[in-house]
Amino acid sequence: MVTVLLSFYTGIYACTISMLSVQFLYRYWAVFEKDLLERYDLTFSEISSLALVVYNADGSLRWFNISCTFNMIAIMLFQYTVILYCAIWMYHGMEEKLRSLSSSTRKLHKQLFKTLVLQIVTPTISLFSPAVFIICLTFFDLKIDLPTGLSLCAFTIYPAMDAMIVMYVVADYKKAAKRILKKIVEKVYNWLDGSDDDDTTKEIKANIPAALKAL
Repeated sequence: MVTVLLSFYTGIYACTISMLSVQFLYRYWAVFEKDLLERYDLTFSEISSLALVVYNADGSLRWFNISCTFNMIAIMLFQYTVILYCAIWMYHGMEEKLRSLSSSTRKLHKQLFKTLVLQIVTPTISLFSPAVFIICLTFFDLKIDLPTGLSLCAFTIYPAMDAMIVMYVVADYKKAAKRILKKIVEKVYNWLDGSDDDDTTKEIKANIPAALKAL
């Protein structure tokens, strides 16, 4: 079982690398758009941004492409089923399992559980929902230009939010982040204290002690 899970994990990593290669491919096409126009009589801006095309030119369905879409959605549904199953059972059975542990350990486990919940809610809103929307959009065969750029920009929010969730919920990480931030602010204050005082510098120096107390 462990071997199977490791193989699955490496497969997911391979998919990530594949996505990175797609970005390089996109950039290559963007740079050599003129060559595409000369050789293939194609304008890059007029080609569908998704390789998935649901309908043929005569309006019939392309079942192979549709099966790919259903496959992606099925994988996501399976993953969410696992998440919901584990989350529900952990929520109902965690109190009983943690009774034999110390109060600090119980508190840490509860913080980690909250972190897990937020770490799945955040990408669901900012990453997976826009992805499913874009994937399923091809079924409607719309002839309008939708502002999908907003949905694509939402993809970039998750990596930063993931780290912020851990630092906000887990007390130890929060304390460590505050200590690091406090050291940075103190260094800035000491640097300003040794510089020439103008109006802007005086205003910044006056606000720094209050910021240090807040930390």
